[in-house]
Amino acid sequence: MKPRILFICPDIVEPSGGVKQIYRQVDVLNSLGYKALVIHQNYGFKPQWFEFETPVEYHYMIHANLNNQPASRPQWYVKLRQVQFAQNDIEIDDTDIIVLPEAYGPQINEVFPSHSKVIYNQNCYLSLGGFPLRISIDETPYLQKDTLATLVNSDDAVNYLKLAFKDIPVFKIHHFIDTKIFKPTTKKKQIAYMSRKNFDDIKQVLQINALRKNLDNWQIIDLNQLSHYDIAKTLNESSIFLSSNLDEGFALPAIESMASGCLAIGYPGKGGKEYFKKEFSVPIPEKDIQQFAIKLEESIQKIEKQPQFLNEIAKKARAYIESHHNEATEKQDIKN
Repeated sequence: MKPRILFICPDIVEPSGGVKQIYRQVDVLNSLGYKALVIHQNYGFKPQWFEFETPVEYHYMIHANLNNQPASRPQWYVKLRQVQFAQNDIEIDDTDIIVLPEAYGPQINEVFPSHSKVIYNQNCYLSLGGFPLRISIDETPYLQKDTLATLVNSDDAVNYLKLAFKDIPVFKIHHFIDTKIFKPTTKKKQIAYMSRKNFDDIKQVLQINALRKNLDNWQIIDLNQLSHYDIAKTLNESSIFLSSNLDEGFALPAIESMASGCLAIGYPGKGGKEYFKKEFSVPIPEKDIQQFAIKLEESIQKIEKQPQFLNEIAKKARAYIESHHNEATEKQDIKN
């Protein structure tokens, strides 16, 4: 009998690509015949910004320990909360495999120390957060005897973790980009961006172009707080996406915009370097705001003068995505 695989997922209300990918991993594992579950903290919590049929259970205390909540509270309060909120906790079996996000850092070693664990590392640049400057291997969860593997989403993340932990068992999973949802429709003079990603740079780039009269008759749309459906709809009808990713493990919005037929302009964000190809996007060196603004101006002018330009880059981008980020490749990565 195969062990259950429990994906610990924070109760995040706002749209989050990381949360969406946790649900995706559970869905794929279940389709492969495994018993996988998403584990939230507070009973009844479910994301409202995307539709799913993924099995969800709850474990209040494992999240409380990961967030170090008991350490900041009196013991009587901890016990009271445990009685009040932990009564609906799923029972963790000895054979269960617990999958934890990298962001919990030092606390990963503290929860269910005798259980087999997998670290689902969606942003390698958060891997060492919370650890001291003179960190030792034993303090981290990555090479503990109970850590079976670390899963990542880019070549950059593989290289980062192998640099930090020479003998780490690390495996890359190609994210599936659904080109049936993210697909070009009738394009508008519309520029999309994600304000929660380094907005100060985006603001300056747009302000410079506004001063130079490049944004006349163009709409500017912030994708932040939109549902998964509305993000896809907006990208599908947008002409340009501004990428402001910096230290990212993969960065989904940029590649989703490419599948939607947008010209993605901006920072690849480390992990995005493998798909931010010059044949169908405009990569900009990180924090080079002047170059960012110049390339946006050039791109606006090109789109306005050459109506077929977006169609040409969309074909190239979608061909790359359908070759490298299809459902079969993702499923094979997870199966292995």
